[in-house]
Amino acid sequence: MQFEGRKFQRFYDQDSAATFSDLEFSKCAFWSSAISITVKPHLRSTVRNVKFINCEQRGCALDTAIVEDVLVDGFKTNGLFQTWGAVFKHVTLRGKIGRLMISPMVSTAMAKPHEQRAFDEANGAYYESVDWALDISAAEFEEIDIRGVPARLIRRDSESQAVVTRAKAMEGAWRKLDLGKTDWGGWIDLFLQSGEMDVVLTAPKRHRKYREHLEGLKVLREAGVAEAE
Repeated sequence: MQFEGRKFQRFYDQDSAATFSDLEFSKCAFWSSAISITVKPHLRSTVRNVKFINCEQRGCALDTAIVEDVLVDGFKTNGLFQTWGAVFKHVTLRGKIGRLMISPMVSTAMAKPHEQRAFDEANGAYYESVDWALDISAAEFEEIDIRGVPARLIRRDSESQAVVTRAKAMEGAWRKLDLGKTDWGGWIDLFLQSGEMDVVLTAPKRHRKYREHLEGLKVLREAGVAEAE
């Protein structure tokens, strides 16, 4: 089913275990909506075989969904768009994309520690059988922060995106580097606090400090802190 130039608003999918599939949205707008609001892994929804072409959002969120075989080609976020506890398989982000944060945390105010652990375990098990999760190699972000997705499952642009492993970060060599006006030092520090095994650092091509961030990645690579592949 295809939709073009439509506006969708105030749609809240909660505890439905629904599947949204075989859809294409072109130049559509999504206002004040959310998919897969739940604190129970068995009630999360699935988004499969869906295309979003030059769409935009305001006040929306992607919660704990399973997202598979999805293309996002151009996405105006009008601020920060966040995903909460979702997992990804064969999801391609390309073209001009606004501000995006992918978080492993469950966002609902009702989430308790044991509910977060249930999603952490479910998501970890899910990624064990995924060959690749995200392809961000052709995306032009304003800002991008990816947490909770193993770096080995992210297809990257070798020039503007690099991996830092926990082992390299813990060596501490990055603390002695001149990273200029970039935020890479803070990013690596936050990464160490997260407990994750690796992180993908991306110089967002539409950020005003793109060149500075790119140079910072070069410094990290030359020092052996960051890996391009």
